[in-house]
Amino acid sequence: MRRIAAVDIGSNTVHVLVVEVGDEGNVDDVARYAEIPELGARVDRDGLLGEEGRAQALAALDSVLEQARQHGYELLLASATAAVRNATDGAELLREASDRIGVPMRLISGRREAELSFLGVTLRNAVDGPWLMADLGGGSTELVVAEADDMREWTSLRIGSGAFAARLLSDPPQGDERVRLRQLVAERLDQAPAHEVERLVVTGGTASTLPQILNPEAPPARLTVADLHEARRRLDTGTAAEVEERSGISAKRVKALRAGVDIFAEILSLYGLDELRVSREGLRHGMVVGYLSQGDDWWRDSGTDA
Repeated sequence: MRRIAAVDIGSNTVHVLVVEVGDEGNVDDVARYAEIPELGARVDRDGLLGEEGRAQALAALDSVLEQARQHGYELLLASATAAVRNATDGAELLREASDRIGVPMRLISGRREAELSFLGVTLRNAVDGPWLMADLGGGSTELVVAEADDMREWTSLRIGSGAFAARLLSDPPQGDERVRLRQLVAERLDQAPAHEVERLVVTGGTASTLPQILNPEAPPARLTVADLHEARRRLDTGTAAEVEERSGISAKRVKALRAGVDIFAEILSLYGLDELRVSREGLRHGMVVGYLSQGDDWWRDSGTDA
């Protein structure tokens, strides 16, 4: 048995997962911690993180790793995704973060992000027949079409819950703002894989938090179109701070959820589905699985030398 931690600097969150890996390769959660510096909205607006954004990311990194260390992990894997990929000063943050944590902070490509998220999701959620994985982040959405645990086609789209919420929605949303958001999502989904699928499995912070809006005591693992409508209603009833007071979900997360609910609805509509399934496993689990199979090359695209 060994404990491994996987941390990623995402577009909404800096999130760490600690897992225990058994002798037969089974991966079991020990703990997870997150902070929400909202880097994606900053990059979407300015094109860079800036000194303040980098400082906020590093402070969030310090916070989550301080909490994770109490669980005694022996190996740390670290990655950065869309916000850092898209920022003109992303390389500066990678250097600063690597120095801070003592291991390389790897910038993973959109392709590798899709691959790793898929590896994580398939730990518990692979099904026979054609299905779709959607990893909704703050700055991008990775879509994978699969047959069982075989990844057939993928794409990374500039559809992010944090960036879209910051750019398109007031607090709370007003007038036809949601109409414009859904139109933009539909336009960017033109690049989604054109396949018939039987199931949608979603992962990421927005996916795992959204069910808590409907039932905080027993968050549902499946959400129907009607559930999304109800979640939208609850998220829009008052300011994000007021929703936080009622739900216990941070106001920053509430804002991302508001965009996420419409993004999920548009994906369901595109593929003619009436429900989605939520995976608690995703990118960070995939980082661990990637390490177990590829060692220090876990972060590299499959079949490339990049």
